[in-house]
Amino acid sequence: MKRNFLVPLTLFHLFAGYLIAKDIFEKTVFVVPFICFCLFSIMTYFSGIKNTITNRDAVIKIGSQAPYVIPFLSYSFITSFFVTGFMFWDIMFALDILTLYLVSLIVYFLAIYFLIRHLKLIFRLKIEEKKDTLKMSSVSKKRLLLINPVNPHRVGLSFSRKSAFPPLGLGIIAALTPDDIHVELIDENIKPFQYKEADLVGLTAFTSNATRAYEIAALYRDKNVPVVMGGIHASMVPDEALRYVDSIVLGEAESVWRDVMYDFQKGSLKKQYSGKYLDLTNSVIPKREFFSENYLFATIQTSRGCPMNCNFCSVTAFNGKKFRQRPYEDVLSELESIPHKNIFFIDDNILGYGKKAEQRAINLFQSMIDKKLNKSWFCQTSLNFADNEEVIKLAALSGCKMVFIGLESPEKEQLQEMDKKLNLTMDYETAFKKINRHGIAVLGAFIYGTDTETEQSMLKKTNYIINNRIDVMDITHLTPLPGTRLFDELKKDNRINYNNFPDDWDRYDMTEPVIKIKNMNEEEYIKTKGLCSKRLYSRKTIYKKFVQTLFHTRSMETALMAYNSNMVFRNVSQRHLG
Repeated sequence: MKRNFLVPLTLFHLFAGYLIAKDIFEKTVFVVPFICFCLFSIMTYFSGIKNTITNRDAVIKIGSQAPYVIPFLSYSFITSFFVTGFMFWDIMFALDILTLYLVSLIVYFLAIYFLIRHLKLIFRLKIEEKKDTLKMSSVSKKRLLLINPVNPHRVGLSFSRKSAFPPLGLGIIAALTPDDIHVELIDENIKPFQYKEADLVGLTAFTSNATRAYEIAALYRDKNVPVVMGGIHASMVPDEALRYVDSIVLGEAESVWRDVMYDFQKGSLKKQYSGKYLDLTNSVIPKREFFSENYLFATIQTSRGCPMNCNFCSVTAFNGKKFRQRPYEDVLSELESIPHKNIFFIDDNILGYGKKAEQRAINLFQSMIDKKLNKSWFCQTSLNFADNEEVIKLAALSGCKMVFIGLESPEKEQLQEMDKKLNLTMDYETAFKKINRHGIAVLGAFIYGTDTETEQSMLKKTNYIINNRIDVMDITHLTPLPGTRLFDELKKDNRINYNNFPDDWDRYDMTEPVIKIKNMNEEEYIKTKGLCSKRLYSRKTIYKKFVQTLFHTRSMETALMAYNSNMVFRNVSQRHLG
């Protein structure tokens, strides 16, 4: 990246310091503090430039100001000590320092302004180049329109590009589609749906955006355009989905999508296609060119399935109990093809289960280091990530900045209730220290609203999150999703408050209580949860967490990622609380 525009600004900065310093050097007692201040000023300047370039995706794509504001805030804090300290000794020297500070302020933000403008120009050119690449021949006989719907009433993590991820499943579908079919993608994470002509529509949906998927499906079915729907929600409630679409794909689509395409071209779509659990060797590489460049993170999947079968989780029902892994060489090859710097491994557990799976993770991390991929990434994992110091070290060296761990609760009784057996056997604090020591932040996910929940347990959980090494705080309501044992149990006991389906699926984004809490009435629970959220996501707590993360990880990039993540969760919380 060209940085020539930084040279005159740097020279101007140094020259401004010289103009002020020429009088100061007449008083030798001020020489050392003045030089120290100038050096700190220059260090701040280049720190801000480096942080902006390192975190350019966050700066450009989501407008994050933290990478360049935080270094200058630190500089301002030091300046206030300098000025205050010398004010009572020599007011003229204090004023000279203040003048230099103001000059450096102008120079600093001018440099940042030109840098960001330069980065935005590169970003726009990249988007235009991608648009040209995606221009396809108009002679295609059939048009497949893939749609990623978003709940319009959402308050969850998909309400903003800051926390949304590209629809990887639709990228896989695009890659599986024959070349003689024209494929387009409408992604409501990026912009609202607008009707486009199509011969076939493909939809995917989680539970919280299923109602929106059905609304879009109706628009096309009214025009006699067939609609096929896949994804976890349709797989969990196939009878419901078939009332709103023409065909459904149950489970993983790789084994059946070519059959869907063949039947579509013959004009004989079946009502239902059932995918099989395939070996993940030579897995299909998603067509990422269909995804918007505005996504902050690219996503990649290296494994499927989970043997844990927690009562609130539908992963086992969708992907099976067997833990299946892609060969690390295949994953590495795909990573090399991804231009994004920021990567999210969407595996439910990047480390997996058992020594063989652990060795595969070690091989992947070591290969990423050897290939010098220079990626910053985060992942989902379990507490056993901290068992092996080699795993943490190699993960950090390969670019890991944050790990998402489903902690759920510090209380053993609540963990037993949710079948979180692994968490019961491990010490949270020891794990957090090991992870932080290698420059990695801990994103701790906690659930409120279990059967053993009380006002005291909620407040105790909140205090635990605030006062312990939880760098990023993700708190949700216990939400029974279709396909889980929890849903079946609560439905049987008549404890689900919102069951006017499909309309009420909008509420199932984990930011709203949808069940009757055993030991608390709804008003008491909502009031207490609101108080907990306000404490957890207050600016005071988030700033405290930033300083804590920076101190424990000794990594500004990690601390900034954690800070931005906390701000996303804060926004989710504020939108829900109104």
